[in-house]
Amino acid sequence: MDSMDPESLGSLFFWVASVWYVCNSWGLDTYVIKGTGLAQFGKFLASIKTVLHDFRSAKYYKPWNTAKPIVVSTKKQIAELSEASVLSQRAVYADMFGFKHTLNNFDHNEVTAQKSRLFGRLIQVNGVANLPKMFPFLAKRVNESLDQQIKLGKAQQGGVSVPIAQTIRTVTSRVMGVIFFGENLSSDPVFSDALLRHPKEMVSCMAAFQITPSFLSPFVHNMITKRGEAQDIILKQLAEVMGPGRDTWNEESPVKELTLAWNMAELTKESAYWQGSEHLAQSLLGIWFAAAHQPWMNLDFIMLQLSARPDIQEGLRQEIGDLESLNYDALMNMPFLDSFIKETVRLHPLDTMAVRRKALKDYTFAGGAPYCPSGSTVCVSSYDLMHNETDYPKPHEFQPRRFVDTASNVRGTKFTEVSEKFPVWGYGSLACPGRFHASIVMKLIISHIVMRYDLELEDDKARTLWSWETFTMPYESTRFVLKERAQ
Repeated sequence: MDSMDPESLGSLFFWVASVWYVCNSWGLDTYVIKGTGLAQFGKFLASIKTVLHDFRSAKYYKPWNTAKPIVVSTKKQIAELSEASVLSQRAVYADMFGFKHTLNNFDHNEVTAQKSRLFGRLIQVNGVANLPKMFPFLAKRVNESLDQQIKLGKAQQGGVSVPIAQTIRTVTSRVMGVIFFGENLSSDPVFSDALLRHPKEMVSCMAAFQITPSFLSPFVHNMITKRGEAQDIILKQLAEVMGPGRDTWNEESPVKELTLAWNMAELTKESAYWQGSEHLAQSLLGIWFAAAHQPWMNLDFIMLQLSARPDIQEGLRQEIGDLESLNYDALMNMPFLDSFIKETVRLHPLDTMAVRRKALKDYTFAGGAPYCPSGSTVCVSSYDLMHNETDYPKPHEFQPRRFVDTASNVRGTKFTEVSEKFPVWGYGSLACPGRFHASIVMKLIISHIVMRYDLELEDDKARTLWSWETFTMPYESTRFVLKERAQ
């Protein structure tokens, strides 16, 4: 008998680990070893059916517990957590997502003044300044992408039924792609498919790496990503348009000069630090993952809220007015829309932990506690901070106008503001620089959907959200029905 090649062996171990967890979680050992009645066996079979449904719907399970993170809570501690040089943001996410594999040997220890300055100018200065000019092209892409997704749906209940997660993920990726890569490149079928696949594959790898030994990570990555196919497509194309093919890049002005890809290459032309277009491409791919992943997840939760609340749909329509006269400044200054988004994210944060850091060596906070041994994860509880009764009266109640007209400490604060009371963007100097990009894309998509359609869930009893470790995730199978409104 021929011996297995390493990749096949890795695949076998991965699936054995997964099957072992499913069986162990639902009592197969009890049935085999201790014996059980027919009713109990029927319950076991029903549980297996549920687990199989969850796997098909992209729900992951973890067969063992990991060390609990160290949680800090005071404003002083949060500031120290954010800025301490031995508490690394990049290292903690490199561990979670396996950047060595999922970002083509991305070096999370590569922290330099040149790189920090570039990202600051690229995203927070040039990027934000270019958003108003980019707005009409983004609005056009939202309409086009929505039309494409609607055509893939099925007629039902006087409208069109589409899967929320797949629809919102695709539309968000297509719109965000214009900001990064322009209209033409982000419309290329092969490239746009790779942009959509890569972040999803990274999340799948994150889950898979938790249930397999670390020495199998390369094999698991190759299996899930088809040997990094999407990653390679993106990196090859970016290295071309940010390097030798920059002058012949098939993108019209002014969009080309507004993209992050063009600006990144322009800002580094005279720098000796950046080692060619491949180096730039890898860094931009890392930014793409952050930009493509979080907004669509939040939008999924927002669509669930909208589908259950026709009154909120109508309130947003009254504030938006009409799509034809909508512009960047108007959309970014709609208090009800902003409050509704922020309240949804507050009530359902993607991660109940935030401002995650990994201790690169033993560290003790000022004041003598807490002590953080090397390798430990330190963070804040975003859930606790956003559910305290002092800042958020009736914290477990959904109040879409909480930040507009309620008597609370957070009244008047905006979705994009960085604060220890709303730590979803991080904190301090490492707070998310792309939050304004995420905000405008989210608001554009919400505006176009509520102005064009009435929304409702296809099945209001369907499971919609599930938890994995500290993360809240959407079910891939949840669908909503979009009914076209008379214009």
